Amino acid sequence: MTARRDAGQTSFVPAKVLRRLLQEQPTPFYLYDETMLREACEKLRLAFSWNAGFTPVFPVRMNQNPAVLRILASAGAQLLCVSEAELRLARRADADGQRIIYAPVAIDERACGYARRIGAAQLVDGEHALPPQPPARVFLSVNPGGQLCLNGRTVWNFEKSKLGMDLQTLLSMCRRFLASGTEAISPCVFLRDQDLEPARFQAALEMLLRLAVRLYQELGIGVQSVLICGGLGASYRPSEQAPDLQAVSDFVQEKYEEILAPAGLCPDLLLAAGRILAAKAGVLVTRVLAVKPQEKPVVVLDADCAQFLREIAFGATHRLMAPLVPESRQKRMVRVAGSLCDLRDHFPGTCVLPDLKLGECVIICDAGADGRSFASNYGGSPGCAEFLLEQGGEVRCIRRRQTIDELLAAIRDRPTGTLPPDVEARLWGFAERASTLTGTERTILQYYMDGYTVKDIPELACISASTVKTHNRNLYRKLEVDSFDELKVYIELFASCGRSSELLNK
Repeated sequence: MTARRDAGQTSFVPAKVLRRLLQEQPTPFYLYDETMLREACEKLRLAFSWNAGFTPVFPVRMNQNPAVLRILASAGAQLLCVSEAELRLARRADADGQRIIYAPVAIDERACGYARRIGAAQLVDGEHALPPQPPARVFLSVNPGGQLCLNGRTVWNFEKSKLGMDLQTLLSMCRRFLASGTEAISPCVFLRDQDLEPARFQAALEMLLRLAVRLYQELGIGVQSVLICGGLGASYRPSEQAPDLQAVSDFVQEKYEEILAPAGLCPDLLLAAGRILAAKAGVLVTRVLAVKPQEKPVVVLDADCAQFLREIAFGATHRLMAPLVPESRQKRMVRVAGSLCDLRDHFPGTCVLPDLKLGECVIICDAGADGRSFASNYGGSPGCAEFLLEQGGEVRCIRRRQTIDELLAAIRDRPTGTLPPDVEARLWGFAERASTLTGTERTILQYYMDGYTVKDIPELACISASTVKTHNRNLYRKLEVDSFDELKVYIELFASCGRSSELLNK
């Protein structure tokens, strides 16, 4: 049973900023706070300041906006990528290759080649994931099998994890990379992402540190860093308590001194903590589309499960707010749903919200991680716009809202060539509009495609000049162009791509 949620009364979004955005922008849209992103990185660094090389790591999959990634990278975070596209996103965000980790589950030769060219470290998950060429820096993912215990209590069953290799395979890999000249070999472990109880993290860290000592004693590898992915989560419900980072840090420091100090080792600690870094720094801004008067009224938002899948995919529970509604308005228990005709398109449980009216704003809190990057076009939902509240107080658009033409262009059933997505979308939309032309309008368009001008049309089509003007006005309106010159630009672009037939044969 999902716990009841209370609509929290705080948000990083200033009321005047929110009102202005709502006046200017269609909902839903995501809004991120630069200050909170930087403060989250700084908070982690301060908690582990005793470890000189401590570095937070952000998995790019959790928020793929280059502007957000650029902020996190400039604040000192490394970026964890799982594909060539994410590697390119990281570079677009100005992340140095030395601060990028490529972590595929299976081999992708092209992505491995790109990672090598930019100087990224590569993570190896087993024999099946060996890169074609040995990287200069490698992380070896360990899955020791069996159960992970802390203070005699089982906290993690590695048999349920698909990631990592057994210890014998890892040792074999180490020997192979040593022979190939790899400069840095580091162990890592993957845990569950969203964990509010740090026991798994603590037990996994102890296991990694003992493995580091073993690599040093048996193979002479002076482990420079250890990487833990997951194990610490963020609080989403008012009743949840996030892990005490200082207490976790104190435990880690104690284990460093107990396990590593006798061997003369002190590797840098790398911690992949995407939700800790970004979740609180983002919200999804929506409007009320309807209020259905049931025993527990259903508030229908214009954001659906396509724009925010966490509620369905993870059974996640997020705080909901109505920050612009007067405090004096009566509150009541409601259910909240999206706008799709799908029974799954709802938020689990109930929450307390003010008595809402159509068009009023509702904010989904803690949406900075696994929000926009987790979205889809299910139900024909266009991708949301994204905005950034900068440290100086200005708001700028960092991703515009997807248009219907762009959505349809992405799923067209004809081959597309090599045009940029925005150009391809414009061409596809223009061709779609051309299919609405009448026979005469289509004939006139054909004349223009053949190189004739407006003054040639009366004689060619056997119609008066005034009739040509009428047909031209209709052409411009249906094709959404402002002039004959703009129409010619589209005609020439279709011709240069060898796609003129699309304008007349749809």
